Amino acid sequence: MTTNTALEEKFREVGGKRPYVQRLFGRIAGIYDLMNRLMSLGLDRYWRKRAARYLALATGQTGLDLGAGTADLSIAVVNGAGPGTKMIGMDITPEMLDEGRRKLVRMGLQDRIELRVGDAEHIDLPDNSVDGCCSAFMVRNLADIPQGFREMLRVVRPGGRVVCLEISHPPGKIFGSLFYLYFYKLAPLFGTIIGKAFEEYNYLPNSLTTFPKAPALKEIMEEAGWSDVRYYYLNGGIVAIHVGTKAE
Repeated sequence: MTTNTALEEKFREVGGKRPYVQRLFGRIAGIYDLMNRLMSLGLDRYWRKRAARYLALATGQTGLDLGAGTADLSIAVVNGAGPGTKMIGMDITPEMLDEGRRKLVRMGLQDRIELRVGDAEHIDLPDNSVDGCCSAFMVRNLADIPQGFREMLRVVRPGGRVVCLEISHPPGKIFGSLFYLYFYKLAPLFGTIIGKAFEEYNYLPNSLTTFPKAPALKEIMEEAGWSDVRYYYLNGGIVAIHVGTKAE
């Protein structure tokens, strides 16, 4: 049985990919931030800052963070923007949002970032209601990626951007081999030792197996209606930031 077949079987057992992902992230919510720091060797904060810069919200604007989790990307956006900038963070996992709310209170950002349960494939917001949309490590968890990008396009105002930060497929042969060794073998081991969460940290790398490479994801975004779509590799292609604009 291939890994992907095994994953698909697990999705079927619980009624689909969405409920599987929701339960999985609910179980690791308490260790999610710690594991991000450890597994990325601290680079995940830098990646989010870069993504926030590409979103480029102006003072007084409101952005949407999909798959907001514990709110790290929303925090990076408001910290890098003017004092009147606000974020709405949506996630399907209440446990992750609870962790995020505690963090926002500690940082005094609860008035600038609103976290709510929400689904990126069916966004509970009106058309043209936010100035920009972003996500970090969320798109590969969608059951229907094109539908997610169509929904993002619907809620963003004309002229606004979408910015998606994702684990990618490093294009270089030697570096790519090292990355796969680390991501597929060592990451699940870290998850087992630190969080007693082998299944969760086995899913995360294997979710990348069928995830489109950066050029293919660019095409999906364009087919969904996004204009001027570009992607930027960071750290040798470990991650990529995908940026698109809604035509005016």
